[in-house]
Amino acid sequence: MKITSTWHTLCWPNSRHSRSKGIGSGLSRELMEESLEATQGGKVLRGERKSFPDDSDIWMVAAKPDLNWSDVPAVWPLLTCPPPPKTSLRTNWTRSCGPLCRTWSLPPVLRLLSGPRQSPLSAADCRLELRPGVPTAARAHLPGHGLRPAQPRERHLQVQDDRDQRLAGERGTAGRRQQTGCSYATCTSLTSPNVYNEIVSLLVHMDDQDKDKIALRIACIAETKLAIVVTVLLEKLQQDEQNRVDIYYVLEKVLQQDTGGLERRLVNKIITLAFDQMRESQQVTNELKVAASNTLVTLARCYFTNVMVELHCHLEPPQLPEEFILVTLRNLLSAYALKCIRFMVLTLLFMSYMRKLVKGGRMRQAFCGVLEECSRAVNFYLSNWEKCSFPRMSASQFCYRFLPLYSHVTSNWLTCEEPELKQAIIKALGPMMSLLLHQEKYQDQIFELISWLLEQYKEDAHVFHITKSLSQLLEVSGEYKIPLPKRKFQAICSALHNQICSQAEPLSLEHHPELVYCIVQLARSSPEDLIAFLRSQLKVENEAVRVASLNLLRAIVGADLPETRLKKFLIVKAVKSTLGDQNATVRMAVLHFIRRLLSSESVENCAAWEMVAHVFREFSVSTSKLAIQEENTIQSLCIDILQCLDTSVSGMTQVLWPRLLEYVVPAEYTGTLKPLCRCLRELVEKKQQEGEEAACLDYGGPVKLPTPQGLLARLLVVASSPYAGEGHGCAALQLLQALHQNIHAAVGEMWVVKIPSLVQYIEGNTENSLDCARWEHMLLQFLGTSLEMIDDSAWSRQISLELSQQMASYTSPSHEKSFLYKALGTSLAVCQDLVHVKSQLHQFLRTTDYMEVPEREGVISILAFSAESHLDLTLNALQEFGAAMNKVKIPGFISRLKDYHHGKRGKTRSTLMLTYSSVAVHAPKDQLLSRVEADITGNILLHYRASCQVLGITVANKDMYLKLTLIHNVMEISCAILETRDSQEFEFSYKLELLGYMLDFIKKEPLDSLASPVRYKAILAIEHLSKLKPSLTLEENRELLDQCFKSLFPLPPLEMMKKEGETAKNALLIQSLYVRSFEALGELTETLLEGEPTSDWFQEMFELLATWFSSGKEWERERALQASMQLLTAYQETVHSTTQETFNQFGSVIGQIAPYSCDSLATSRQWVVDCISCLLSMQGQPMNLGSVEEELSCLREELTAAPDPEALFQASSKMARVVSEYFPSEQAADFIEATMDSMLSANPTCATAAGLWMKIILKECGDAMLDQVPAILNIIYSHMLSIKEGSLRQFLLEAVSILAHHHLEAVISSLLRKRLPMNRDTTELWRSLGEDPLLATQVLQVLIEKIKTSTSQEGSVTSETETDRHLAAAEPLSATCAIFQVVSALQSSKAVQELLPELFPVLLQQVSRTLGQKMPLPVISSPSLGQRDRQHTEGNPCRFSVQALESVLFKVGNARLMRELREQRTWILLENPQTHHEGVCLLVSVLLKSELVTPEIIQNLLPWVNSPTENYRVTGTAFLAQLMSNPMLREKKFLKSVLHILEERSQDRNSIVRQMAVRGLGNIVDGAPEKVKKHKKFLLDILIGALHDIFSSEVIGESMKALAKVLKELKEKDIGSSFRDLTQQIRTYFDDEDDALRSMAFVLFGILAQLTKKNGRPISPSRFERAGSHFCCTCKTKPQGSMVPTSQNRGQTTAVPGEAAFIGITVPKRH
Repeated sequence: MKITSTWHTLCWPNSRHSRSKGIGSGLSRELMEESLEATQGGKVLRGERKSFPDDSDIWMVAAKPDLNWSDVPAVWPLLTCPPPPKTSLRTNWTRSCGPLCRTWSLPPVLRLLSGPRQSPLSAADCRLELRPGVPTAARAHLPGHGLRPAQPRERHLQVQDDRDQRLAGERGTAGRRQQTGCSYATCTSLTSPNVYNEIVSLLVHMDDQDKDKIALRIACIAETKLAIVVTVLLEKLQQDEQNRVDIYYVLEKVLQQDTGGLERRLVNKIITLAFDQMRESQQVTNELKVAASNTLVTLARCYFTNVMVELHCHLEPPQLPEEFILVTLRNLLSAYALKCIRFMVLTLLFMSYMRKLVKGGRMRQAFCGVLEECSRAVNFYLSNWEKCSFPRMSASQFCYRFLPLYSHVTSNWLTCEEPELKQAIIKALGPMMSLLLHQEKYQDQIFELISWLLEQYKEDAHVFHITKSLSQLLEVSGEYKIPLPKRKFQAICSALHNQICSQAEPLSLEHHPELVYCIVQLARSSPEDLIAFLRSQLKVENEAVRVASLNLLRAIVGADLPETRLKKFLIVKAVKSTLGDQNATVRMAVLHFIRRLLSSESVENCAAWEMVAHVFREFSVSTSKLAIQEENTIQSLCIDILQCLDTSVSGMTQVLWPRLLEYVVPAEYTGTLKPLCRCLRELVEKKQQEGEEAACLDYGGPVKLPTPQGLLARLLVVASSPYAGEGHGCAALQLLQALHQNIHAAVGEMWVVKIPSLVQYIEGNTENSLDCARWEHMLLQFLGTSLEMIDDSAWSRQISLELSQQMASYTSPSHEKSFLYKALGTSLAVCQDLVHVKSQLHQFLRTTDYMEVPEREGVISILAFSAESHLDLTLNALQEFGAAMNKVKIPGFISRLKDYHHGKRGKTRSTLMLTYSSVAVHAPKDQLLSRVEADITGNILLHYRASCQVLGITVANKDMYLKLTLIHNVMEISCAILETRDSQEFEFSYKLELLGYMLDFIKKEPLDSLASPVRYKAILAIEHLSKLKPSLTLEENRELLDQCFKSLFPLPPLEMMKKEGETAKNALLIQSLYVRSFEALGELTETLLEGEPTSDWFQEMFELLATWFSSGKEWERERALQASMQLLTAYQETVHSTTQETFNQFGSVIGQIAPYSCDSLATSRQWVVDCISCLLSMQGQPMNLGSVEEELSCLREELTAAPDPEALFQASSKMARVVSEYFPSEQAADFIEATMDSMLSANPTCATAAGLWMKIILKECGDAMLDQVPAILNIIYSHMLSIKEGSLRQFLLEAVSILAHHHLEAVISSLLRKRLPMNRDTTELWRSLGEDPLLATQVLQVLIEKIKTSTSQEGSVTSETETDRHLAAAEPLSATCAIFQVVSALQSSKAVQELLPELFPVLLQQVSRTLGQKMPLPVISSPSLGQRDRQHTEGNPCRFSVQALESVLFKVGNARLMRELREQRTWILLENPQTHHEGVCLLVSVLLKSELVTPEIIQNLLPWVNSPTENYRVTGTAFLAQLMSNPMLREKKFLKSVLHILEERSQDRNSIVRQMAVRGLGNIVDGAPEKVKKHKKFLLDILIGALHDIFSSEVIGESMKALAKVLKELKEKDIGSSFRDLTQQIRTYFDDEDDALRSMAFVLFGILAQLTKKNGRPISPSRFERAGSHFCCTCKTKPQGSMVPTSQNRGQTTAVPGEAAFIGITVPKRH
């Protein structure tokens, strides 16, 4: 297709790119041609789309020349996407269409200016501009990326951009998109679903409180996802109408993260949307418009041209822009002044077009705001044009554009009544007037408006803007030397001065500086006129006017303008007229002026010294009026001025030197000394640079200078208080060094070395850390050395006189005056003119007012320091003065009485006493000892005794001051003696007398208050005296210490004493006295310990303290503990640290102190921890304490903060465990005894703590206490009589139990030594061991072994007396009783059951052993226990053994068993020697029924039957005899061995043993009847043989009974030949006198008869006849029906069964 000039172009930018993104598909040729050809009857010929290399598409339309383009149909509905913002269209059109036009040389230039549309374009919406005369390429480079400002006549064609596509369906699913009607939909192919969801969620939850946080969060996301975030926010701006303001706020924060990389598409969308919402008049609030405007301003930071071009489009006439378009323009001008310059001409052009259209007040305000910022921008540009890259523009180029606007505003709008509009006009006029003032032709016009501006001061409430406008005008006037008309100048001065002076309304913080700035700018125009004006104002008698004028003069001087530098003399002259004004505010204003003047570059030729002198005068005047706040301020200002003095300023040296020296010596200028000395030092250094002669002072010149002696005295006095006056001490010393050649030539070299060291000492300390006494000594030594180097008596006399004269300048009392006295004494000591010295001493002694404390102290200092070189002269002066005073008689009784109480004489004597002791301190050490007693101490006591006399009668001294005086004398004299070389050989004869005075003072101090320092100072004096010879005895020292304790400990609690103080000051004094008293006590303790550094003396001192631990008053205990800490510390530092010996008192001290770790007072508990820490440090020196100190520190805090006793006990227990790691086991007994004593004397809580400590120490350290066990148990036992409280006794029992866990054998052995029978305490101890389930079994085993061991040793004893045989052995008996207690206390029978095989034999053996014995003799271990145990000498040892056996069986048995034993009186039988064997049989019988007899028991009992001890054989045989009745023997295979034993015992020498052996053989019938026939011969032989026993009828009877049993189990043939012997032997007992034997004989005979009957061979009748006759005879001797008692049946009878009945015999029932 041929291209001709009739072709016209429509641009569709980047459509290919859009298609690739899925945004638009463009137009097909058919659709476009169809649309175009349908119009105007075919005037549009054809259309064709062309594509180009820069990725742009364009439609080429061929049309007829007469085509009316307004009729071109709307083709936009044919597009598939909504159009983009028009700015994007313009920008992209430039890139797309520019190359096309250049390539094809197309004449038309398309400008796409219309906004987006949602509907088809109307004819008016499409305008085509044909400009064939303008080259396209040139137009492409116009401002705005090729966009030329539109003219009203130009035609525009509006087209729409392609539409974006949105994803249809689920968000995040790729490839599913649909077209929507939303203009700016989010394309999810560009956004991450997570980011989108997060941003949407944040926006939903945004409110006013979280707005900043949410905006910050979204901005953080935008740092990496800027495009996505902006896209989402744009979508939400379209959808969420309610929260648009907040979204804009977030968008603004996001855009602040942009660095210029945001896509142009998004930039254009933001611009279009914001402008649309600013222009919308309905449904859009001003708040939203402000937000949109702010967003555009932020966007312009990186995209300024885009925003500005669009903004200009909305400024194009003929339409008047909306208000917020102008607001946005103003903000852009304010924010980007230099960027706006290239658009400035166009902007002013638009403003000129619209100036007549602006009508409303708000629009005019906005219009004025734009003018103001335009003017400011241009003014800024004119001053900073070099920062711009485009060609420079002159002021005239801008003024030409501004003049019409200025004229319009001043001509039409100045008469407005709206305050807001008038304020906007004033704000705009200032920058415009200052801009137009550059052009001379406009100046008259500008000056005319000044009057109007000044008039506004009277009407406008916001006067700051008026002043601001004036300042901009005056700034240009001054800078470019544009003179103001004289009338206008005066008017401005008056107006501004009136504003400053006005008191109707206070000036704002921003207005006052602006007014001053205006005045300063006026000084640049006409300084003389301005100074004259202000001088005239200073003559007005008005404070505000004068102060304002002075402040303005100060500002002018401070500005240091070239125009005013030569006018300073006029300014100073004007200010001098106000120096006499006494108004404080005016005076301060003058001082402020002087400070500014003296800090200016030059002070020559302006009467500066008069200003400096005025500063000193003002300082002096204000010093006497410091109670007034204003005077304080004036004085501070004066010092500040002097501190700011710069000696390097031109002409300052000539002004100040040497006049400043006049103000060094007078005391009223002390406060100025630091800056004064600095200035003088700098001046001296400058003068020295000029030469030595220049630095020398001319004392004969016109300036009245101080003398060298006066300067030295003054500067040393100042240096004595180095940190006063903000630290003027260093400055004084440095000035002294600088002036050394003006003081004296001899001191130069020494001062150069010494003064820097003094300065360094001051700088190395602070006011709190400085040792004032040492510092004074250093200064006085410096003075003395200097005077010695000068070595001029006249010079020394002169300085002493100078020091005397300067005393009058200082207040009394003061530190400076005190130093002056000492300095005077030092100067007299150096002076070799003795006449002068003597006259001075006598003069001060006579002229001193002794009623004034400072003067008394002063004369003491003078005489003391003079004594350093003139001891004899000083003592003589004192002696003469004292003698002269005694000669003076006071007439009258009343006068003498008054003089005693309040008169000068008493004060004088006290002063003399103090002087003597001070002389002793300062006297040469080699001369002191020869003078200290007679000339010093003797005179002191002489004056003291005289002071204690009234009318010649000695009275008790109640004068506290006199007491303190003597105490002070004692301390000073003692210290002085100790400092001498021969002090250890010197015997101070007054020591005992002085000690008596001190003790008397202490005793007379009240115990209910602490109001004077006498108590603690007397203790200190005793401490000092204790160091002197002769030494006191230990008893005397003990009495001293005890008296001090009695004086301090009973005082009421500190808080109570403080409350009794009437004021807070009194309370502080009481607290100070309290603290010092105990510090003094600690020092005394240390001194006494140093005098006798032994552990015994330490123990004595500690015992004194320990008596106070048990006090019922908690504060007394607290003080005793505090003193204990002092004593321990002293011992550690003085004794232990040197000897490194073992601290043998560790255990006892810990035992006495530790319980009070639970004291009711927290401070007491803290002292306990401190004491323990000290003890551990001594005990743990050879060890590694590790973290013990840290652990104790934590426990200290726990004990301090413990809320209840339980918490105290826990913390105290922890501390006990810490101590246990270092506890010396060899001191365990001492510790236990101390702890026991504490339990007796302490309160319940501390006693409980003592018990806890005892338990823990024993538990943790018990392994190493084996050797200490007996002693520990004796201590516990001895204290049990006194400790009755249940919980405390429990601690003792637990302690024994714990000790037993470690050393059971030793504990038991110790307890077994206790006297029998056991008392309550011993019983309780044994029962405590039984109550311990872990210990009970072991205890029983040990006790068993004890009994066994004793039994085994019994046989080895070859010789014993008859008495010993009848006494029970002590240890086994004690062990038996102990078993009884232990078993009784057991909670469970398990242990007894397990040990029964051992317990039962042992206890049964002990029962057997003690049969018939008496209690053993007591072993008296100590006299105290002997008296206690005498009552325990009676008792039955066997009964104790039976009780133990009974308790054991009770534990393992049951109620039936015990009941059966009691019913049968088994225990009674057992303890009776006659019935013991029967009791054993009954016991075994019951035990067999309960199955308690075990093979082990049997095995343990078998050896008894062979024992040499008859009791054991009896018990053992009886046991076996009864055991034979049980099948157990046969089952356990003991039968054979037992039969053998019984056979042997049947021949025993003891009849009871034989009896039991026989019974046992008979009992075989019950236990093993089947074995009877087997052992028939064995049995019959023994039993028949027993019938022949001639010593015991009981054996015979028992044999008959046994035979009766055995024969029943046998037949006649089993008896054999023994039958005859048996019958014959039985017959012998038919006539026996023993009824029991006769009875048993008949019974046995009957059995034999029955036996023969069974066998069919009866006994011969003759035998029965003889038997019957014997029986009848027997019956005659007994009542009818009576029964024959036997030893076995105990009165129970039964009929004889079987054949025996024929003779009517009643026989015992078989057992």
